[in-house]
Amino acid sequence: MYTFLLLLIFAGSFFWYCSSEKVKIKHGPSALLTLVNDKTRSRILGIVLLGLSWLLTMYLQGLLSGTLAFGAYAMGFFSLIVLLWPYRYFQWRQLAFVFLFSLFLETIIF
Repeated sequence: MYTFLLLLIFAGSFFWYCSSEKVKIKHGPSALLTLVNDKTRSRILGIVLLGLSWLLTMYLQGLLSGTLAFGAYAMGFFSLIVLLWPYRYFQWRQLAFVFLFSLFLETIIF
């Protein structure tokens, strides 16, 4: 459950980051580029994903602790995206591998 939660937060923060006027993304999958080039759609999608993940975090951890945890998760992902995206450290295959590996570990351990 937390793997999907962190994936939602990452995706929401990434789409919110892409909605900035200063960000120009030229490399990536074609479906991503079409979503990113439309700034209003990217911002709406980012708000929806972040709102959904905030509600999911509050459901999992309670009202106050879920809100505080969501703030910490969002700050962490926004920091990672702002710092590492311009250097192209995020490769989609690597992110997919990390997601599947963490989903596998979460399923086995919990």
